[in-house]
Amino acid sequence: MDTISAHIIDQLLCRGFRVRGTARSQEKLDHVRSKYPDQHKLELAIVEDVVSKFAFDNILRGASAVIHVASPFTVTPKDNEMDLLRPARDGTLNVLEAAANTSSIRRVIITSTMAAISHIGSGPIPGKIYTESDWNPVRWDDAVNSTDGHYVYCASKTFAEQEAWKFMEMRKPSFDLISINPAWLIGPFLHHVEVPSALGESLRECYCNFARKEDNLPSTIVQYWVDVRDAAKAHVLALEDSEANGRYLVVSRDKFDWKKAFEGIRDRFPDKDFPRGDSDYLVESRPDVDPVKAETQFGLQWIPLAKAFGDMYDQLHRLPTEKFLDGAVT
Repeated sequence: MDTISAHIIDQLLCRGFRVRGTARSQEKLDHVRSKYPDQHKLELAIVEDVVSKFAFDNILRGASAVIHVASPFTVTPKDNEMDLLRPARDGTLNVLEAAANTSSIRRVIITSTMAAISHIGSGPIPGKIYTESDWNPVRWDDAVNSTDGHYVYCASKTFAEQEAWKFMEMRKPSFDLISINPAWLIGPFLHHVEVPSALGESLRECYCNFARKEDNLPSTIVQYWVDVRDAAKAHVLALEDSEANGRYLVVSRDKFDWKKAFEGIRDRFPDKDFPRGDSDYLVESRPDVDPVKAETQFGLQWIPLAKAFGDMYDQLHRLPTEKFLDGAVT
């Protein structure tokens, strides 16, 4: 169970929903069960492979809605098509197919990404403000042949969401579909993590940059970000709001900047020594985006960068020191 899944489950339970969740292993299931022992409020099942054609058939029975979050995330795929592109697309279609065969389902919410909206790889169009009406123009063959793992991951999420909307158009199921498109997810985690190497890609990148010994600010390809608690909240509000529809760009208006991030941590942990910069450290060719739809309809007021990183670092610095296989952290 990943960071956003854990936050979504936590917020749903806090708002009184009965939840049926899935985990990919007994170990992960046992950890979630230890955190939420009330089996009446939270049912759990193991789904080892979301790409398996009948993985969700029995799990959705009696449910009124589905929130589909799972998608493979690696920036070092060995096979772009088999490790990222097909699993993301086929896993999403499996959920939709199972939902279409379950008469009680009224709404399906999928977790997409801002990268399915903006032009990742080709660069943004100058002067353009990207909204939910835009699509990343990535092509399948380009993603298959790319050597940029970040690009391939963004492509996998784009194709998965596009196939979901095609499914709705062709099949016209009895449920409606909503897509939540967040930027890079940061913030505290609720899922079980014992060592840094068990962190997901986003948190691992943060940990590596916190632990590095260099004085200069780290490089980043991050364009925008959002606190994972805000992203989870958007999923829950999309479930509750009968007027919710279509796609929602979920992005903090506080642009990502490693200088601000380290300053936010330094304010809470003044004894820690982090790199300092003289000017804002922003990504070049950053697209202009407008998350006004999510702000207006869901009333989202974004958690500030300093709080997001402060809360996250409060957890990460407690993890035992560990050397990653790539030598990034010692």
